[in-house]
Amino acid sequence: MQAFFDVFDVTLLATGGVIILITMFGAYLRSSRCDPCLKSFDNYMVTLERADGKVIWGELELESTGFELSYRDSVQDSNHIESSYVLYGSEFSEIQALYRYVDELEPEERERRQRDLDKYFHPGLLVRLTRTFQHFFSLAGESLTEVLGMVMGRLRKPAGRYIGEVSDDHFMRFSNAVVGSVGSTYDPLLERFVGHKIVVEVVEDGEAHEHVAVFKNYSADFFELLDVQYPQARSLNLNVQEQTLRDSVTIVREKSTLRVTNHTVHPVLLVSLRLGASEEAEAETEEEMLNVVVDGGETIELHPEEFPDDASLMLRVVRELDMVVPRARCVIRHRADRYEPTVIPEIIFDLGVMLRGDSRLDAKEARLRRQLEEMPDSAHLASNLGTVLMQKQELREALVWLERAYAARYALPDNGKRTLMLIHELRRRTNKSAKRSTVIATEVQNHSLYVNKEATTQVQVGSRAVL
Repeated sequence: MQAFFDVFDVTLLATGGVIILITMFGAYLRSSRCDPCLKSFDNYMVTLERADGKVIWGELELESTGFELSYRDSVQDSNHIESSYVLYGSEFSEIQALYRYVDELEPEERERRQRDLDKYFHPGLLVRLTRTFQHFFSLAGESLTEVLGMVMGRLRKPAGRYIGEVSDDHFMRFSNAVVGSVGSTYDPLLERFVGHKIVVEVVEDGEAHEHVAVFKNYSADFFELLDVQYPQARSLNLNVQEQTLRDSVTIVREKSTLRVTNHTVHPVLLVSLRLGASEEAEAETEEEMLNVVVDGGETIELHPEEFPDDASLMLRVVRELDMVVPRARCVIRHRADRYEPTVIPEIIFDLGVMLRGDSRLDAKEARLRRQLEEMPDSAHLASNLGTVLMQKQELREALVWLERAYAARYALPDNGKRTLMLIHELRRRTNKSAKRSTVIATEVQNHSLYVNKEATTQVQVGSRAVL
């Protein structure tokens, strides 16, 4: 034995052993640690929307360093055939959102989703103890690291022959890794909302939009939201006489008339009529605002001013989905447990708050003002101008134009449903804003729309189907 110690340094062996054990255990922790929000979407068909607007669809296969979306069918690219898309953990900041469409889940996927919800919202004793253990270590993480440092300093005195500086450094790294793996994202405020209906603000294309959802889970990087009524943007080319969008909306074109039928129970928002062949065309002269709501089971006729063969209809259809959203793009703003169902469609189709200026809005405003000088009695133009002014945060004047449009609501294709939604949204904005105008808030609160009084002024209007 003495010969062994003469050949090998015991301190070196102890240091090497500590390093090997710490490295192996740390590697195990890193390899098994996955984001809990993304883990809920593992092995589901999901849609990935990147911040640059690119959309990828496939089955999510999650690993600790990222995930792979496997396509159901191979895709022919310009130079190759691809069957999956890989996103690394370092690229998670480029995610706009992950969507899981509830109405597209297979029966066994619905059952798996329900089991996951039951397990999370109605946990057993073991699960509750595990969460309590994780929360404890999350809150006590910094203190635990300091205590381990103090303990390590005391152990080095009697064990100085066997534990060197290198093993001490690796041990401290190990303690930090353990604390991080157990969980460093516990937030007592967010815990209050788990399982409750909430209103979140999500940054989408330079605008902050509100969505009502059930808050399920959170991590250091993501929020997981359930049962979101999401207004999915769609485009329909109108170069055919009739077509149907996913059994939800049917468009019939007859000469200069568009007949839109909504087959769902949710409203559909007709946003605009794009008059160019390319969906990417953004010139103001190539788009005509519609701003019309079609209720479930309703049919509306439109008579646009221009109707070229290459026109396309831009609309928003309500889809029920689950979402995983980066925390950098999402914030929980309100508790929504007491929200009445009647206000949900207005939140679904909210205009959003512009986070930066947009020259296109200036061009739209100038064009609408010119048209209103020529047709001052047009309810459609007044509603559109109020919409643009709301997007530009000019709420006082927006209220004036929206009220004028609603007074002549029977001249609008939807009898003023969309205009009333916008007035309600304007009311919410003025009530919630810390810097709201007292004058605007008073005008909205006292307006006859909210005390169910009929207008006393008769307004001469034209056909309700003509834009």
